[in-house]
Amino acid sequence: MQRFLIVLLAMLWTHDSVCAQSVIINEMSQGSDSGKEWVELLIIDSGVDLRGWEIGDFDDGVWHSIAEFSTHSELSNIASGTIIVIFNSGDVDGTIIAAGGEDTTFSDKSVLLGVNNSSFLTDTGSWGGTAGAFANSDNDDAAAIRNASDEIIHDMAITHPTATVSSPGSAQVKYYTSNTVGGIVDDIKWSVASSSSGTPGEANGGDNSNWVDQSLPVDLSEWFARVLDGVIHLHWITESEYENQGFIIERAIREVQGSNSESFEEWSEIVSFTTNSDLLGQGSTSAPHDYSYIDWQVKGGETYSYRLSDVDYKGNVMQHNEIIVSVIDTEENQGFSITTYPNPSNSGIHLVVEIENELRPLRIDILNLRGELVTNLFSEKPGTSVLNMRWDGTDSDNIPVSSGTYIVNISGPNTSQSKAITIIQ
Repeated sequence: MQRFLIVLLAMLWTHDSVCAQSVIINEMSQGSDSGKEWVELLIIDSGVDLRGWEIGDFDDGVWHSIAEFSTHSELSNIASGTIIVIFNSGDVDGTIIAAGGEDTTFSDKSVLLGVNNSSFLTDTGSWGGTAGAFANSDNDDAAAIRNASDEIIHDMAITHPTATVSSPGSAQVKYYTSNTVGGIVDDIKWSVASSSSGTPGEANGGDNSNWVDQSLPVDLSEWFARVLDGVIHLHWITESEYENQGFIIERAIREVQGSNSESFEEWSEIVSFTTNSDLLGQGSTSAPHDYSYIDWQVKGGETYSYRLSDVDYKGNVMQHNEIIVSVIDTEENQGFSITTYPNPSNSGIHLVVEIENELRPLRIDILNLRGELVTNLFSEKPGTSVLNMRWDGTDSDNIPVSSGTYIVNISGPNTSQSKAITIIQ
């Protein structure tokens, strides 16, 4: 009867430990010596709020805190599939260094945080020096995590002090190999290896890697804006896309011109893939793809912020970096005019620049949409008020450029002007 009660209590403890699990311990390393420890968390449910949660050891039913998450906004809404590694910053393991060291970028679903990073963590235990936090004296000193209400969400050892999953030994790493939350109670679904074999910030291979979704809807390589003829051209390039429905663009007007301005109106959606087919995604593809959008509803003298988001098949929205661009007031941009013909062209483009004020040194460049110099056409003080020239569609090395849109950029003292041109090779 006594044995039955012990087994029953263990079963009830196990049930409470894994019920409605939103985060699990996915890997734990004792490090190559007594101090180089680290713990890897896997976010199971989308939107988990880790603020106020703690990493610790629930040894013999007593909570020993190691680190507490701060109130940083990045911790408030974490995507499913995100892996977060907490490591001893006072004695860093070689596998952490090999993984690139500290990484606080949450958007790629792989985060590595030293326990001394006060923006995200408070060191509440013995880490931060050469000492370890897991003594491993009785084979059940294993990592656990509890929420802001002090409820144990996952204790790796499951049923302290009668552990069904043992902790890794000295200089060893232990990692979960299965693909379900329920499997974490089964020691056979955990593997032990040398600490040098740890994979901080990554899934653990096999079934675990198939389960851990670290794929991003969009791998964005470029996202920039340029003012042409008084309107804003937005351009972005994806290197690959996974189940991407399409894009949304939001805009806000900044009250002060310049990249250092802080005050702006609330964000508002200006266009979406649901209303503009040019913003539809490619679904799943490993091939690069170019996108563009022209915002005609802008005014001279204003500074704008733009935010690009992509939406996957499940409706998850991922925001990309904000970009800022100013539209020069046309009344302050007078001094010359540009005429181009034919445009577009497959045989070169003629440019006529009429100078309306006094003759001053001018520079006339051809740029690509990224603002990079393709070739220089003119760089001196004009001898006449009308300049006639031709661009033959080659770069500064006389190599023909690819078909596409380029920019004629004319600049002089206190003034500049740009015009879009298109070459068809």
